[in-house]
Amino acid sequence: MIPLELRLSPTLSLRLCQTQKFKTEMLSLSAVLPIEGQKPYMTSLLLSVLLRGTESYPDISAINRRLDYLYGTDLSVRNFYRGDAQVFGLCANVLGKEYLPAGAPERETLLREVVEMMREVFFSPALDENGLLCANYVESEKQLHCDAIRAKKNHPQSYAMDACRRVMFDSEPCGIPLYGTEEEIMAVTPEALTAYWKELYQNLSLHAFYVGATDKESVIDALTKGLGIENIQIETIEKNHPAIPLTNVASIKRHGEERRVCEDLPVHQSALVMGLRTPAAVQDEDFFAVTLYNELLGSSSPVSKLFINVREKLGLCYSCFSTFNAYKAALTICCSLEDDRREEAEAEIRRQLASLAAGDISDAEWQAAQKSMANAYRQLSDSPSAMEVYYLGRALAGVSVSPEEATARIAALTREDVVRVAKQMQIDTVFVLHPTGGEERDDEEN
Repeated sequence: MIPLELRLSPTLSLRLCQTQKFKTEMLSLSAVLPIEGQKPYMTSLLLSVLLRGTESYPDISAINRRLDYLYGTDLSVRNFYRGDAQVFGLCANVLGKEYLPAGAPERETLLREVVEMMREVFFSPALDENGLLCANYVESEKQLHCDAIRAKKNHPQSYAMDACRRVMFDSEPCGIPLYGTEEEIMAVTPEALTAYWKELYQNLSLHAFYVGATDKESVIDALTKGLGIENIQIETIEKNHPAIPLTNVASIKRHGEERRVCEDLPVHQSALVMGLRTPAAVQDEDFFAVTLYNELLGSSSPVSKLFINVREKLGLCYSCFSTFNAYKAALTICCSLEDDRREEAEAEIRRQLASLAAGDISDAEWQAAQKSMANAYRQLSDSPSAMEVYYLGRALAGVSVSPEEATARIAALTREDVVRVAKQMQIDTVFVLHPTGGEERDDEEN
């Protein structure tokens, strides 16, 4: 299945996946900002403040009552990086029309009313008598953001992964922390956040994504009426037209020799994170070869080289896995372990990288990795949110590949394809978290 991609107006596009499989429908409204020249932490803070209250529903209780009235619609914010762009917005899970009570007045209007609620949150926040975002909401969310920033240090593995990415991408836009620093957050005033909100929304373009059983015309009607768009000009979106900056592998600023950064933290568990540059991003021909390489290396825990050798056979760590950032052509290896096993674990990880580059892949490993990838793509169709995340990310990158086609591309790969990309892997950054003792629980990886 490939989503139908339409442009409804200069400021609104729609991706539509029609399926009868689910009892609920999913609708997201997302905007894309280039990170460079922006303040991502301001957008992150703004999103949380917007959900605290609107002009018609001035507090969380009023918002929740309205969502309950809309048959338990779930409304949440989204905020993440895709490559060197920040994607933010709202996601709604709505009960499907066919499952509403017979004769219910909302049977034909529920989706539109949900869009109206999303519009209310986006464009009509609660303001004080001076036209500013409510100071108590701003201050409360600032404190919550700072708590979240501090709390990351209680999770050595995730903290180390974030730290490694910051070092690895220090000269690139996505190296800027999504949620900023405590100092940046605490310096934000209601006046500054209100001004940022107004400036941000002046030229805001929205990407709508719908997964569900409602027909195309009804979805378009709900969107345009709910968002108050009058001049509708429906046209097909040109394929392979990215909405986010794409990573050009050839132009990546490489650091030559790998960089090594060590940090002491008052925790009990050590973490070793290695950041690698890969020869392909999501839009490149070798993308699927890198994806399968990652599966063989450490993404598929029960059968991957890192899990079997570093964790199971040698018992050097609590966990060891790899993740592939397809939008930055980067691969991250993360290992949680005791500090006195770090050197041995790092040496074994490097041996596994070398073994893949040498083509040391057994038939069992190869078949297990391909089956794991096929299953992962097949499972996308089991969840509206998984479908939306997969298709939206690729649509923003200008890539049009269905899970079925992706599965076929993986199945067509040869060992030579994987070895070719394995030989081009380059360790860029090694981040070591040294524990100095603390009060946190260290059982998160056990």
